[in-house]
Order: sequence, then structure tokens, then C-alpha cells
Amino acid sequence: MKEAIRMVLESIYDPEFPDTSHFRSGRGCHSVLRRIKEEWGTSRWFLEFDIRKSFHTIDRHLLISIFKEEIDDPKSIQKVFSAGRLVGDEKGPYFVQTKR
Repeated sequence: MKEAIRMVLESIYDPEFPDTSHFRSGRGCHSVLRRIKEEWGTSRWFLEFDIRKSFHTIDRHLLISIFKEEIDDPKSIQKVFSAGRLVGDEKGPYFVQTKR
């Protein structure tokens, strides 16, 4: 189910991302490094940030309103939030489960 939800959301929202956005389908560390090399040449310093602990700060009501602009099915939107998120094979610190 999670994979189906990911595929639907990706098909809707991936085209909205600018060409400079990486870390999504078909892009990642290597594509962003190529882009940096093309734009800036040789760089000696890079800053890396771990934003995983920031996910809980996302305004769910705002996110739902964004989804409603493209998805006209409240049950599908609810499935996005009730699917939960597993890190590895265990419930990690980023596991989200809504009440059913």
C-alpha cells in the first residue's frame, strides 16, 4: 500500500519540483554533486544537514490542504497519514501512525 501511495504522490508532485531539486526519484547524491561541479566548478567545502528530526514540525493541516488541491478523495488523503512510516525493520523515531 505504501508503495502505491508513493507512486501516486510522486506522479502528482514530482513535476512541480524545480530542476535544481535533488533527493527524489531518479536523483540523489550523485546528481546533486554533478550539478554543483557544473555550476561552481571545484569546491573544497560542503555543509551537510540531517533534517530527519525536523519532520515532526511539518504542519499537517497545511500539508492536507496542499493535498486537497490535487487529490479530490478524502479517503486517499487519510491513507497517506495512516500508512505510518517505518525506518528499517523496526519502529524508528520517525514512525507516524494516525488513530483509526
